[in-house]
Amino acid sequence: NEYKSYLRNVILFPMSEYLSSKSSSSSSRFESIRSGTWSNGVRIFSYKAGTATTIRTKEDKDDIKQHLEQACGTHKIPRISVYMTIVKDEDTTSCFPTNKKQKFRYHAFVILELSSSSQANDKKYMSLEKDATGITVQVSLTEDDVLTKFGGKEREGPHFEEISDKSDKSTEDLIGFFLKEDFNKSRYEVAKGNHCKTFANDVFNFLANSACVPGIWCSRVCIISYKGGIPETHWTGENEDNIKDKFRIACHSENLKITKVSLLRVPLEGSFLPISSNSKEQSSNDNEKADDEPMDSSKVARVSFLQKQGVTYHAYVVMECCTNSGEKKWISLEKDKQTISIQVSSSERDILLKFDGGFRKGTAKKVISDKARSDATTEKLMKFFNDKHFNKNCYSLVKGDHCKKFTKDIFDFISEERTYDYNARETAA
Repeated sequence: NEYKSYLRNVILFPMSEYLSSKSSSSSSRFESIRSGTWSNGVRIFSYKAGTATTIRTKEDKDDIKQHLEQACGTHKIPRISVYMTIVKDEDTTSCFPTNKKQKFRYHAFVILELSSSSQANDKKYMSLEKDATGITVQVSLTEDDVLTKFGGKEREGPHFEEISDKSDKSTEDLIGFFLKEDFNKSRYEVAKGNHCKTFANDVFNFLANSACVPGIWCSRVCIISYKGGIPETHWTGENEDNIKDKFRIACHSENLKITKVSLLRVPLEGSFLPISSNSKEQSSNDNEKADDEPMDSSKVARVSFLQKQGVTYHAYVVMECCTNSGEKKWISLEKDKQTISIQVSSSERDILLKFDGGFRKGTAKKVISDKARSDATTEKLMKFFNDKHFNKNCYSLVKGDHCKKFTKDIFDFISEERTYDYNARETAA
């Protein structure tokens, strides 16, 4: 609530004044965006003493790789940030809309800190961003050049940092990822989920050690291990082997036998609200959310909106497991609007009552429980998880891909005899 108040009083109101004071005929880079066409070549701006030198690469990977390596060199990336710049609604058709009722839109871009040594003065800064005309990369020894400028000119509108995190990767990793994903050939189309924020999200999720961009699905998995009630959070990569390895480490490198599986749920009135934030549907669903769930609506109104969508609670699965030495452990799996989370602990209380280190709001009730099938183990669970690509399936109420569907799939796979029908009314155990 304090953060929302800060946004309204410090950022939103000054922005409104800023936007209303700007002339509609003022020139900006977004006017050229609106009339421009997509290019598969990458624009690279290199700054020296505040002056930008421009290079536009060809669309083939070898040429892009050569020019990117020349511009940024071989550096470590100790930090990555996602910034937002606010622009006038009438100035662009390419910036992602925050809400139909708001009179401004924002443009997202990534800022990287580059370092070739541990010396504080040996740094470079790099920005990456996507607009309707293509991918743009900027490199400078001064952070202000890439943060406040675009193509040698001042950015239009105020900007602010949305999220920041440490990184262990390098520019070589970034260039390899960029070429592998063919970002330069993925045209800017908001309706299909290809826009500035999804591009920033993809780059951030690849480079960041732990954090995820708020409001967009993250295909990495959050694994939380409890030791003496104290959580340790580890984020996996997006690939199946990394998810399996990190989960095995959380299970102390053992293939645990699963003995029992239960499905629990928490009423929405007492839990976080898993509203769909699938980036590919955001633009089409924003209007419905804005009408049914305004920013200042009460909890009752929010819950009413979700009940119309068929969601009245948050569901998660808890499994009782056994180590080779006979020690018991408990594991939970759950899906929310941001990502999939897995918790592991020697205490059932940690799993039932906590989430991400804090206590759950509301009282969790056991809906259904069953013995696990005789061959159920954590390794087979991870194989099933990866075969189904659960981490790649965004949370979507519209498509029926939500916490209830996810928990049903897991429960039915582990359970020996029973199946769970989340559409049927069941009595809580």
